[in-house]
Amino acid sequence: MYVVVETWTPKPAFFAAAEEARNDLFTGIQEAMKQLADIGFVTLGWGRVEPAAHSASYDWFAVWQAPSREVADVFLNGVESSGWYTYFEQTNVVGEVRPAEVVMAEHLALEAEVK
Repeated sequence: MYVVVETWTPKPAFFAAAEEARNDLFTGIQEAMKQLADIGFVTLGWGRVEPAAHSASYDWFAVWQAPSREVADVFLNGVESSGWYTYFEQTNVVGEVRPAEVVMAEHLALEAEVK
């Protein structure tokens, strides 16, 4: 299983856009989410970033689940083609979810490589 985490902040272009353009953008996203669900891409949730130690410097986030990297890439390509990045400054995180022990072992191996 893969996850995609998006973090974003509106650009001035979003605030300058006509209400109809903003509504069209989100209507298109809702339609795309229905199509993505048909190929196993799951919306886990969206939210506003709350203040926390070492928090991301973005205002909003969304977390998604994909059955494969290929499906995650289909999603990211759709985000690109939707015009989303015209309106939002964004950072994406994509990765396969693996057991904590495996990832910790990889970190320890990195430490061994440095020595």
